[in-house]
Amino acid sequence: MDFAKAYGAITVLEVEIRTFANEGYAVKYDFERKVISWRDNYMWNNNFTRSINENNYALICEKLPESGMLEWMNGYNMGLEDEYGVKTTVPGEWKIEVGFADKTRMKAGAEQHFPKKWKNLQRLIEQTTGCSFVLR
Repeated sequence: MDFAKAYGAITVLEVEIRTFANEGYAVKYDFERKVISWRDNYMWNNNFTRSINENNYALICEKLPESGMLEWMNGYNMGLEDEYGVKTTVPGEWKIEVGFADKTRMKAGAEQHFPKKWKNLQRLIEQTTGCSFVLR
């Protein structure tokens, strides 16, 4: 997979983190409709859907490739958690699903192994949603 081209072909990005008690957050970026959807499993009244403004869209286009997300998703799918991830004591898990313009999908996730570059993606999500993306 040509990761440089793949970032430009992303149409949908869904990222979820949750505890073993099924608490956590999920965010969905629909780039075709230019909409962000947020789900807060701690407090249902924090859920929202809003448009992706031009500044946030430009930030996503710049920072998402820098996060290395597709590369480490591919690494996790190949079973390379030790190379791409760091085992944490946080009792939680992450899942990511990416939809591309050609209608293909890529999924990855893990329990207690968070990617070494997770903070880059976390910061991008927090900057574009205005919400904390950290398990409590």
